[in-house]
Amino acid sequence: MRSRMIFFSPKHVKKSWRQIHAQSNVKVEAVEDSQEKNSDQSPKLDNSLDILKNHVLNELIQTERAYVRELFTVLLGYRSEMDNPQMFDLMPPLLRNKKDVLFGNMAEIYEFHNNIFMSRLEDCSDAPERVGPCFLERKDDFQMYAKYCQNKPRSELIWRKYSECAFFQECQRKLKHRLGLDSYLLKPVQRITKYQLLLKELLKYSKEGEGTTKLKEALDSMLELLKSVNDSMHQTAINGYVGNINELGKMVLQGSFNVWLGHRKGATKMKDFARFKPMQRHLFLYEKAVMFCKRRFESGEGADRYPSYSFKHCLKMEDVGITEHVKGDNRKFEIRYSEKEEIYIVQAPNVDVKMLWLKEIRKILVQQKELMTAKTQQDQALDQDQLFPQQQNAELCKSSPFCVCEETLFNATEAGAEVEQAGALIKVREAAVLAQAEASSAAWNGMLPSAEGAAAMLNIHTIIPL
Repeated sequence: MRSRMIFFSPKHVKKSWRQIHAQSNVKVEAVEDSQEKNSDQSPKLDNSLDILKNHVLNELIQTERAYVRELFTVLLGYRSEMDNPQMFDLMPPLLRNKKDVLFGNMAEIYEFHNNIFMSRLEDCSDAPERVGPCFLERKDDFQMYAKYCQNKPRSELIWRKYSECAFFQECQRKLKHRLGLDSYLLKPVQRITKYQLLLKELLKYSKEGEGTTKLKEALDSMLELLKSVNDSMHQTAINGYVGNINELGKMVLQGSFNVWLGHRKGATKMKDFARFKPMQRHLFLYEKAVMFCKRRFESGEGADRYPSYSFKHCLKMEDVGITEHVKGDNRKFEIRYSEKEEIYIVQAPNVDVKMLWLKEIRKILVQQKELMTAKTQQDQALDQDQLFPQQQNAELCKSSPFCVCEETLFNATEAGAEVEQAGALIKVREAAVLAQAEASSAAWNGMLPSAEGAAAMLNIHTIIPL
C-alpha cells in the first residue's frame, strides 16, 4: 500500500503558526490571570496568618490567667486550710505535717507566675514578636518545675493514702470544685507541657523576621526543660547506687535497651549471643559514666505511672570504648569496658535511637581525650618551667666564686652534716677574699698589715689557698 506523505505548504504553515500564536496568547493571559489572582490572595493569606497567630497568643495569655487562678485557689482552699485549727478534727494526725510533700513547691511556682511571668506575657498581647524573649529571659526560673515534678510521686503516694478523708472532701465542697485535689496537683505538669505546644503554633503562623529566631530558641529551651524534667524523674527513681550520683556529671540520655554480657577473653562468639536471652536494662548516660539499671515493676494503683529502678553497675567513661556496628543487627552496638575485660552488646529499640546514643557517646569520648591532652600539655609546660630556673641557677653557680652549686647543696643535704660544712666554707672563702683585698689596698697606700693580720692571712691561705 502506498503511504500518504504530508507536505506542509506555505499556506498550511501560516495557518499553523496563527493557531500556535493564538494558543500561546491564551496561555500568557492564563498565567497573568493566575499571577494577579495569587497577588490578590497574598494579602488575604497574610491576614489569615495574623489572625491565627493572634488567636494562639490570646489562648496563651488567657490560659495563663486561668492557671494562676487555679493555683491560688488550691493554695488557699487546701494548703492554707491544713493550718486552720477548725479543720484539724477532719484531718488524720499523720497528714498534718505532710503539707510540703503533698503540695511540693507549688507556692513558689504561683509566686513566679503571678508576680512576674503573667504580666510579661500580657505585655506581648500587641507585640507577638516579644513572646520568644519573654520565655528566654525567664528560662532559669522554669527550672523550679523540675523540683515539682521530682516530688510528684511522693505527693501522689500521700494523696492515694488519704484521698477519702473528710478534710479533702470538705475543702472540695467549700470550693465547689467538680474535680478532686489530685486533678489540680497535676496542673503544673500539664502547664509546662502546654507551653511548647503553644510556642510551636505561634512559630507555625509567624512569618520570617517576626521574632521567629527568638521564638525558635524559646521553643528549644522549653523542649530541653521537658527533657531535663523527664530525665530527673527517672534519676530520682534509681535505688541502690551507693556513691554520689551528682559526681557523674550531667545526664545526657536515658532509655531502655536489650543487653547481652560477654568477656573479650572468653570463648563466646558474637553469633552465640543470639541464643542467650537478653537482659532488660535501663541505661543512663552521664558525662562521666554509663549506668545500667533494672526496671522494677511494682503493683498497686498508680505504680505504672512512675518508674522504679534497681542499680546494677556503672562504667566510667574514661575506661569505655565502643564498636558502632555489630554483625547481624543494625540496631546493636558494643560497649567495651577495659577494667574488667567486659563486653556489653546493646540493642536499641530502633536505628535512630542507636545513632543518637552513638553520637553522644562519641562526643563524650572526644571531650575526654581533649581534656587529657590539654592536661598533659599543661603538666609538661609546668615541668619545663621548673627545670629552666634550675638550669639557670646551675650556670650562675659555676661562674660565681662565692656560690656552692645546687647539686653540692643537694648532696650535702643527703649527707646531713655536710650542709653546715658547705656554709662554713662559703664564709671562710668570703673572709679570705676580703682579707686579700685589704692587704692589697694597704700595700697600695704604703701600709703593711699588723702581725695579727698577717698571721690571720697566713692561716686563711693555709686552710683554703686562693
